[in-house]
Amino acid sequence: MRLPYIPPDRLSPAQRLLYDAFEAATKDAAEYQGFEVRRADGAFVGPWGVMLHFPQLAVPLGQFIGLAQQLDGISERARQVVILTVGGRFNVAYELYAHDTLARRAGLRQDQIAALSAGARPTDLAEDELLAADVATALARGGELPGPLYDAAVATLGQDGFDAVVFITIHYLALGTLLNAYDVPAGGAKS
Repeated sequence: MRLPYIPPDRLSPAQRLLYDAFEAATKDAAEYQGFEVRRADGAFVGPWGVMLHFPQLAVPLGQFIGLAQQLDGISERARQVVILTVGGRFNVAYELYAHDTLARRAGLRQDQIAALSAGARPTDLAEDELLAADVATALARGGELPGPLYDAAVATLGQDGFDAVVFITIHYLALGTLLNAYDVPAGGAKS
């Protein structure tokens, strides 16, 4: 990582508030089990390790992320398809590492996860998952979302499902940019 990991004993007061919030959110939550979130010295890794360097920006970004994660309308499998689609498109090491575990928990097979992580589109996903992947891919590519894709996604996912895909894509585009800018590695974080 291009920024130093910050052990708890080296936090500024603003960083300490953020650290405590991260700790409360991740400590016992099932979605943060099975991959590295903190090092043995207590320093956060992944997006948390980067955001600790920017507490004033991390707070509003965290609020957006929290709201985006609460959106209903798609299955957990489809959510993981979107995340792996974005992570695979931009080769976001930590995102792909952490969501390999979460996608398996959601029921995706390892070959499907591998394909999405490599930027491919497995053809044997459910229709809602394929549409979620297609929307995320189109948004990540840039430009206007094609009308027929919008129509098909709303018809299959519903407006709430489509909206969830859009905001989850935004969430992971932001995190992916942050993680890639600071070269955040997959698990086994180095000093």
